[in-house]
Amino acid sequence: MTASTACKAQSIVLILLLQLAWSNAILSQPSGDLNWIEQSLALLGREILSAETYSERNAANQEFDSLLLEALKKPESLDYLFAEVKNLSRIQSQDKKVVVYTWLLPKENPGEYEFYGYVQIRDKNGKILLHQLKDETGQIPQPEYTALKPERWYGALYYQIIDVRHQSATYYTLLGYKPMGKVIQRKVIDVLHLHNPKKPIFGAPIFYVQDFVDRRYMRKPFRLFYDYSASVSATMRYREKEKMIIMDHLAPPDYSKKGIYAVYGPDFSYDGLYWNNGHWHLKEQIRFDTGIKDDIPSVPPPVRRKF
Repeated sequence: MTASTACKAQSIVLILLLQLAWSNAILSQPSGDLNWIEQSLALLGREILSAETYSERNAANQEFDSLLLEALKKPESLDYLFAEVKNLSRIQSQDKKVVVYTWLLPKENPGEYEFYGYVQIRDKNGKILLHQLKDETGQIPQPEYTALKPERWYGALYYQIIDVRHQSATYYTLLGYKPMGKVIQRKVIDVLHLHNPKKPIFGAPIFYVQDFVDRRYMRKPFRLFYDYSASVSATMRYREKEKMIIMDHLAPPDYSKKGIYAVYGPDFSYDGLYWNNGHWHLKEQIRFDTGIKDDIPSVPPPVRRKF
């Protein structure tokens, strides 16, 4: 038996053992044991990311999905951190009403991924509502302008959630990571809106932005895309001190490469999105304390026409 064959056999045995153990645990522990489920998810999560073949990764992912779903049906899971499950991103809103879980599955082609997720919502009566997210990225022709239901989700691995309010509405702004292959990386600024907790919606026209990373929007977009070369790193994160989503300003190496995002990267200046009067607004060439001694370059921002 070759080392590769032995590794595959071990992976299959691990999944079968976890299936059997999970079934026995559910039967012997009617109330459930989130700690036991967490440890099982942690093992499966490592298999999802490191198994040699897609079929092995996919088999582990199916077990992971089923086991996580069983856990999230339990009311006490809303406040359970699942800290040991390293492949799972769990973010909770500041008002404690929303928890979003996302993870990814490496596909056969390097740099390509399938995305999975769940949203837990606590309604005004304290009841926990659970929504499964189904990644339909390839079936959404104009994602920048489209409101989406959980079953038609623009998949991403979310890493931060920002509660913003306007009048009586709360918009949960989501920052996510979405690799687009071997040459381009994408970060997504999306929105979760709970006009009806039983029917949550992703995307909303709350971005008063006409130009963003060399994309021009002729009407208010429902989500924003932040694309750059897979060979570089670029930061996008909400900073409470500045009350802004602060990001590296992205640019091509020269004007002739404008719109070719495989060559875009940070140019050592910074932009920010700030919330005002029901919209996110873009402020370019901002200054903030990066912890770096050198001054951030500053030039007058271009004049933007209004919608």
